Amino acid sequence: MTRGMWMRRTLTIAGLLASAWAMAAGPAVEPGEYVYILGGSASGTMTVKGSSFNITTIGGNCHTCAIEGTFRGRVGVDKDEGRCRIAVSGNKDALKLDSSATAEACREFCGMRAMFDGDYRRAPAACTDRQRQARIGQAHKQYVAKDYDAARTTLRSLLSECDPFMDWIERDKARSDLAVTEYHRGDNAQCLAVLSETTAVKVQKDSTLILPPCDADNYASTSKAILYNQKLCQAPGKH
Repeated sequence: MTRGMWMRRTLTIAGLLASAWAMAAGPAVEPGEYVYILGGSASGTMTVKGSSFNITTIGGNCHTCAIEGTFRGRVGVDKDEGRCRIAVSGNKDALKLDSSATAEACREFCGMRAMFDGDYRRAPAACTDRQRQARIGQAHKQYVAKDYDAARTTLRSLLSECDPFMDWIERDKARSDLAVTEYHRGDNAQCLAVLSETTAVKVQKDSTLILPPCDADNYASTSKAILYNQKLCQAPGKH
């Protein structure tokens, strides 16, 4: 075997080994849907299909971020001009995105009060959108049947297990449902304790907390229900 043939064979074997290693290692970012975990009024998702990603988040006053692109290893690159680069760290179920190295280019995809950097988590089976809605539906059926203990258990487990995967309005709706369930169980103190964690009651108690106009509009019906339930639990009477 000549030296050239030996080198070509060596390179071929090395290439095959590299390909096999890459296949065994799997994709740099696992496909699936990840929920944006930031807190406050921010929420959103990142959907990964193959090497492509789609990020949509919403921040204060309904400002949004929307960016699509492709992962090159552990770096996401926007599909428009390729100037926004997003470093990915973490494992398959808990990721952290960081676009600070190209912050100016990445800001072009976001409104003033929105961002997409931060933590993303893959929701467990019991906390997917479909399952959360199913659990809320179950609690409502239990409530209508006046099985308040069962409704309480369902709502408390939902909030305990799925809090990080719910946006702030969905979370407060569940708290409002739990509070009125506590009221019908005869536990006014626990009703008020649950409501104290809601944005509506916090804003009521602190005049410096002001919701931006769009957030206030989206939250209006939930806030109204919370404050109504608060009055129920503050006034003695029949349950």
